[in-house]
Amino acid sequence: MQCEIMMIGTELLLGQIVDSNAAFMGKVLAENGIPLYQKTTVGDNQRRIVAALDAALSRCDVVLTSGGLGPTEDDITRECVAELLGRPLEFRQELLDQLVSRFAHFRVSITENNKKQAMAPRGAVAIENLNGTAPGLIVDDARGVVICMPGVPRELKPMLTDQVIPYLRERFGLRGLLHSRVLKVCGVGESRVDAAMGDLIVNQQNPTVGVLASPDAVRIRITAFADSVEAANALIDPVDAEVRKRLPGLVMGVNDATLEGTVDALLVERGWTLAVAECHTGGMIAQRLTAANAAAFVGGRVLARAANVDAREMADAARAETGATSGLAVGLAGDGGSSRIVFVTPDGTQEWTFGIAQTAELDQIRVTVAALERVRRYLAVVPEPVP
Repeated sequence: MQCEIMMIGTELLLGQIVDSNAAFMGKVLAENGIPLYQKTTVGDNQRRIVAALDAALSRCDVVLTSGGLGPTEDDITRECVAELLGRPLEFRQELLDQLVSRFAHFRVSITENNKKQAMAPRGAVAIENLNGTAPGLIVDDARGVVICMPGVPRELKPMLTDQVIPYLRERFGLRGLLHSRVLKVCGVGESRVDAAMGDLIVNQQNPTVGVLASPDAVRIRITAFADSVEAANALIDPVDAEVRKRLPGLVMGVNDATLEGTVDALLVERGWTLAVAECHTGGMIAQRLTAANAAAFVGGRVLARAANVDAREMADAARAETGATSGLAVGLAGDGGSSRIVFVTPDGTQEWTFGIAQTAELDQIRVTVAALERVRRYLAVVPEPVP
């Protein structure tokens, strides 16, 4: 069974809206073991939408569309499906009743153009939209299955996961699923990670292993196909263990874990509080700790990059002002082109140098990650030097 997703809307082609729906749909389809053959984006043009649908059905069993189900003149997805499959649009009283009820709930009168949302291709099954006005549509045709969903993410996402996926699993007798575990490594480049475990990427079939780099972390994705999440985890566990063996102490966390959250947990475990002082990172360390609702973080200070203050003095001053038991400071090294990271603790002082000291956002992220990762390794007692 092959699936294609079709994103409909001129605003997507013009870059006026970021296509977050496609990423979400691809992820959900993969998790449910549904192969995604291709993604197509097409503007609000009836001839082009019909042609794109025709091409998709020539190579796939299922086409999932997003967008074009609203009440305006350029919302033409239902008309395009009706034209291609030779299923004329029909008025559905029950859909109009649902629309009237939903508008009444918001104490708004239904307008004439909203009534087009009560039209559906002949034989189509309507999907109730519990988060908006546009119902989805399932058209099960001899050429394949076309499923139309609204383009508003808060409407599409629950419709896909709660209604469309269960339908597809039953319709095509799908039993397996894909389940992934993501191991996050900070402060080490993608090439270093690949050198340590490249053979796992090449030789594994189930699970499969992939590596994705970002300024925050290198993500090692281990994905298994199995009948259940539990069975998939049983396949993933030995690969997880092998990765950790090859990268000793460097796996910061799993899946949604954040570096700042991990550091906070380690600080809390020791009973330490933390004050932060920063210059060229512009308060990014404090911002991330705040966003993580870090219990150990008690405050700090942000200095201008031009401030000629020693990082050790910055850390001590932040501790004194806040009463924290430990202090983390990021200042300029003597050469002015590197960062000096100082971590003052009840057990002593640790210092590191990092070869970036610029204020561009990407550089700030890199220095912030470097500082927090060095603190994490110290608290987690990761042997130095790290290979």
